[in-house]
Amino acid sequence: MKKYIFLALTALFALTANAQTGSCDNNGACCFSPYWYIQAQGGVQIPYTPGKRGDLISPVFGLNVGRQVTPLVGVRLGAEGWDSKVKDQYVADTYNKFKYYAVSFDATLNLVNLFTKKACTPLAFYLLGGAGYTWSEATLTSSTKFAPAVRVGAILEARLCKNVSLTLEHRMTNTSTQWNGRIDGDKQHDWYSSTLLGVAFNFGHKKVAKPAPAAEPAPVVEPAPAPAPAPVVEKKPEPVVVKDEPLKETFFYLIRESDPDPETILNKIADWCKKYPAKKITVSGYADKGTGNAKINAKYAQQRAEKVAKSLQSKGIDANRMTVNSYGDTVQPYTENDRNRCVIVVGE
Repeated sequence: MKKYIFLALTALFALTANAQTGSCDNNGACCFSPYWYIQAQGGVQIPYTPGKRGDLISPVFGLNVGRQVTPLVGVRLGAEGWDSKVKDQYVADTYNKFKYYAVSFDATLNLVNLFTKKACTPLAFYLLGGAGYTWSEATLTSSTKFAPAVRVGAILEARLCKNVSLTLEHRMTNTSTQWNGRIDGDKQHDWYSSTLLGVAFNFGHKKVAKPAPAAEPAPVVEPAPAPAPAPVVEKKPEPVVVKDEPLKETFFYLIRESDPDPETILNKIADWCKKYPAKKITVSGYADKGTGNAKINAKYAQQRAEKVAKSLQSKGIDANRMTVNSYGDTVQPYTENDRNRCVIVVGE
């Protein structure tokens, strides 16, 4: 058993050391930063010992503290336990209940990020492997009640938002038969499975720098040939006519982002409105067709347009001077998909 634990820990640390330390989406925008999490779980446990499976089901609860180190690899320290059952070897159709607890160190591998090379997906599927110790009040054959254990499993995670995730986890644990008090040899091994629903609170994310929108190349203008000199004619100076300055500013957003940034664009629009108090502006929100669905994209486009309008109101611009539109992903103002997560403000 000690040999298996050593090999498992060596493999887990090797994965952690060799995994990539960052991830970017197809447009080059980095969206992952390491974070910590606390996870509470509850579910059922079934030992694979003689007896009917339905009669062996017991409740189990767990608490884990972990860190997602890279988009691929995470580590955690956890504890679980409550009740378990074992078939009485002397009284027919009788099951003995006992308390047990287990602590373990686990590592996880995110298969979604491994194969898609993205770190912003709302769903994730992990493989899990770990090693630790179990304790049981049913132990009969050892002076210590601690027995080494190894386990493997899988985790399905749904991220509700940046800081909250729901998880469904199933794992198999192998340990000595002495943990449940069986007397058919203390060097034998038993398996038990745990299926748990959980909620994780994620924290400690580092702020990721926002990518600057790609600059459009300036048009190449060929120099015009020098005109022939014209005769000098004295003219009276004409009055200078000042033309109105046009206004068109664009805010770009990352996935699932709706807060306007940077502040300088808001100030520029507010200054234009104050310079031309008789003119009005149109605030139009958009979402990219390449991610999400039509319903979600319509929501984000509306939120983006409304937040820009509210930010301008806070700078003294009357709401009656604004027309707020939301096109969702039905209109794509740019050919590049990720640039369509935007709000365009036009002055008329």
